Amino acid sequence: MLRGARFAPHNRVMGRSIHPARGFTMVELMIVVAVIGILSSIAIPGYQRITARGRRSELQAIMSKFRLYFKNLHDGQGTFSTPQTLNPSAVSAINPSSAVAPGTASAWVANANGWTDLPFPPEGPIRMRYWYTMGAAAADGLVHDVTLQACGSFAGFGPNSMTCANGMNGNYLYTEVLHGSGTYDVVEVPEF
Repeated sequence: MLRGARFAPHNRVMGRSIHPARGFTMVELMIVVAVIGILSSIAIPGYQRITARGRRSELQAIMSKFRLYFKNLHDGQGTFSTPQTLNPSAVSAINPSSAVAPGTASAWVANANGWTDLPFPPEGPIRMRYWYTMGAAAADGLVHDVTLQACGSFAGFGPNSMTCANGMNGNYLYTEVLHGSGTYDVVEVPEF
């Protein structure tokens, strides 16, 4: 009977058979870890930007409701300041409460000062904080401007070092001035 090639004497090293190497070397493992580190350093900031844009879609949906509400109010009554809203130059309550940090999900408070007449209040977990300021009364005694604001905290935008309102800090501030004519001006810090 013939022995296989692996048992041939010229394939033996000091009395042992040569077996194929098993496992990975330390260098190969270090290369894999380095590649994973490089890929994650590229992917994580992209993920944070996508998450921030998703959270910003909350802002766009809610501001659209506010804009429609105030525009209908002005078109129907000729002023933004009504018994259901606020007096000229007054500031609404921050909603949801500023006691909960921006970026943390919280429920909308329907009976907060200045928000009681909102026909379709936002639903679900709200991550940004919203408030508005009535403009000053014009020469005709009516208010033709209202400033809508929102404060947020987005991962990847840095620390919450921007003061939004009443000691509430975030790293994103949205300000929109809505005019009675239906036009509006927007300022975002930082810009998207």
